[in-house]
Amino acid sequence: MNQKTNPLKIVLGVLGALILLAGVWHTATLRGENRELRERIEKFEGPAAATSPGSARKPAAPRANNSPRALNDEAREILYAELSAFTGNKVWFVTQANDPEADLFQRELEATFLESGWEIAGSAVSTRSLRAGIRLFTADDELADHISVAVNGLRAVGFEVFAGTGYRAFYDKQKTKDPDFSGVELAPEQDFVIVVGPNPPAP
Repeated sequence: MNQKTNPLKIVLGVLGALILLAGVWHTATLRGENRELRERIEKFEGPAAATSPGSARKPAAPRANNSPRALNDEAREILYAELSAFTGNKVWFVTQANDPEADLFQRELEATFLESGWEIAGSAVSTRSLRAGIRLFTADDELADHISVAVNGLRAVGFEVFAGTGYRAFYDKQKTKDPDFSGVELAPEQDFVIVVGPNPPAP
């Protein structure tokens, strides 16, 4: 004679299976979020911020670049022509502290923006180590036209420029997770910033 199936056992079995599936889904979601976070940290703050000490072999020391960055007359004219299409916009700078080369180069850029009719809304120095080269962080997920012009103008005169979007949301998320996070902070009215780090190593 067949025994009757206990309804309670069936319910408990279904609940157990659902809990197990929920746990698997949650674990997969956390792994995905962690992977995305590592990628965004590396994109904005450089590989050193996303890699734990000793997790990768130390690369060979790069050769020092003894040629300071500068704008010659031709480069200044090209950049001026690009920027002049969007006079009246604001620009913000952050420069590596205690770095005479970066400071002088930033002053040249600032002067050209100013001559092109832009407003220098902010010029600060960072006491934390900045990644070498020029980086531009935008608050929003898309590059506004005037920001695109700034990026293209700098690239047109031979400088490599990293342009990262969605930085405000990234910064807020990192600051919530780690109050000691020391990325470049954007003011409420600030839509982008040009970060002038040390002179990149020689190729």
